[in-house]
Amino acid sequence: MTISFSGLASGLDTSTWVTELVKPKQTKVTSLKNELNSIKTIKNTVSSTKTAFTALRTALEKFTDAKFGGNFDLFTKNSAKSSDTNIFTVTADSNAARQSYDIIVNQLATCTKATSMNPASALADDNTTLKSLGVTEGSFSVYVDGVKTSINIVEDTTLGDLKQDLAGAGITMSNDTDDLIKLEATNGTSSINIGATNDKSNLMSLFSLTRQDDGTYKSMNAMYKASTSSKLTDADAGFAQQITQGTFTIGDAEFTIDENTTLSSIISAINNNSKAQANAHWDDTNGKLIINSTAEGASYINIEAGTSNFTDVMGFTSSQWDAEGNVVSSTLLNNAQELGQNALLSINGTNITSTSNKVTSDVSRLAGVTIDLNKVSEEDDNGVKKSTKLSVEQDSTELINAVKSFIEEYNNTMSKIDEVTANGADLQRETTLSSFKNTMRTFATSRNDTNGGDYMLLSQIGISTGKADSSNLSTDTDKLQLDEEALKKALEENPESVKALLAGDDGVLSHIEDSVEQMLQATTGFFDVKTSTLDSDIKKMEEKITKQQTKINSYQKQLENKFSQMELVISKMQQNYSSFLG
Repeated sequence: MTISFSGLASGLDTSTWVTELVKPKQTKVTSLKNELNSIKTIKNTVSSTKTAFTALRTALEKFTDAKFGGNFDLFTKNSAKSSDTNIFTVTADSNAARQSYDIIVNQLATCTKATSMNPASALADDNTTLKSLGVTEGSFSVYVDGVKTSINIVEDTTLGDLKQDLAGAGITMSNDTDDLIKLEATNGTSSINIGATNDKSNLMSLFSLTRQDDGTYKSMNAMYKASTSSKLTDADAGFAQQITQGTFTIGDAEFTIDENTTLSSIISAINNNSKAQANAHWDDTNGKLIINSTAEGASYINIEAGTSNFTDVMGFTSSQWDAEGNVVSSTLLNNAQELGQNALLSINGTNITSTSNKVTSDVSRLAGVTIDLNKVSEEDDNGVKKSTKLSVEQDSTELINAVKSFIEEYNNTMSKIDEVTANGADLQRETTLSSFKNTMRTFATSRNDTNGGDYMLLSQIGISTGKADSSNLSTDTDKLQLDEEALKKALEENPESVKALLAGDDGVLSHIEDSVEQMLQATTGFFDVKTSTLDSDIKKMEEKITKQQTKINSYQKQLENKFSQMELVISKMQQNYSSFLG
């Protein structure tokens, strides 16, 4: 007789037995989890509803913040316009008076310009390379009595070399009394012509060589040695006088010259320093430094010598230094500066002078108004300058947009309350929300006799629940809509009354905001109280689930241990039986 067992020992599906035995108890945990999820869903609904209330409060604050004044007050926003923006443009803040002005622009402000009194650069000499003057390499042609001579200019060709080459062709090159280059026939009688169409060098155009009535050629300008790449303190930098290391001042900015400073780098330093209040550039043609003030008006550019003689060499100052390099005396050369001019205008017949084309309220005496002058006023047929109208009006754009935003958020909040308190909804029994909705409807539609203004109803300024007509026989008293034209008209006719009705201490939106604030108040408000309660319920439910699951896990472990012991017993019996048979 043979006895056999399937599986590990018993051959029985004990794991399924354990699962089935545990299942009834696990159903209770599932039920608890469903309750937990339900509570969490309600909490999410409370959160989304609170979001709608928060958005409504934000929309309301755009009005009620008017009590803080300034930029917070939408009712004091102003807009300003010019009847001719070619003459001037204008802006206005909340301090501007709402009225019109007649303005005539007689003169625009300009900037002061400082130019070296005399050329700061030395004249080019025989040792000056043509390349340093900007002459390009290549051929240059001259004709003497029709006989062509081609002169080849290379990288190191000097002005002296050019003179020799020209002399070899029968042309004398010299400087006249104005330091202009002059070319003439050496023998005084030959006919000379300069340049050919196939020349490769730009010498003729760079020197601006022009044929004179007597047959000679002259340059339009003198040729100067210094260039923007010149190191300022080098002995051969090409300036009329060697520049020393040290400091100098333009505007409120101090600049330093050392052994490596070039004309280009010092110009860049000036132009990139806002304290200098100036822009500089080098005039190659005339060998002069030019400084333009960035500030308009009839004021000198402040240029002061320091321990360097730079401003003296440039022809802006005249100074003396002691043996240690300190300035003993320095004089601004007024003749080196062409003063700018002040702006001249009249406002309602009153003449105004401004050092800038941006005429601010402290100059114009128009509080809150800034005028940017663009052009002198044109004249009529009689030669009389025509005036341009400046108008300051209430800027209702932001205010109307704020009303639209309020209406949108108000309607969203009312819809949200309907959604969450409907039959079967998560907050169906929350009477606080239903009561709030009724309060909002009352504020929005009822007469407000205590705001102190002429308007008593929102509908008087274009905010209403709408009117029934042929296409809409019923109106939704929970939702608001805007008649924008009616609101604009109310703002034009009586802006203060509109403000009182909406945002006064006893205004409609002030009352609505108070109610919204009560709902949103930290700790004691509806949403925080409700959320706190739900959080407590969630915590208790999670603890309950954990406790129940622990019991089930323990029960399951007990079953598994019992079946495991049974398997061990059966296994031993099988072993004993096998030994007995053996």
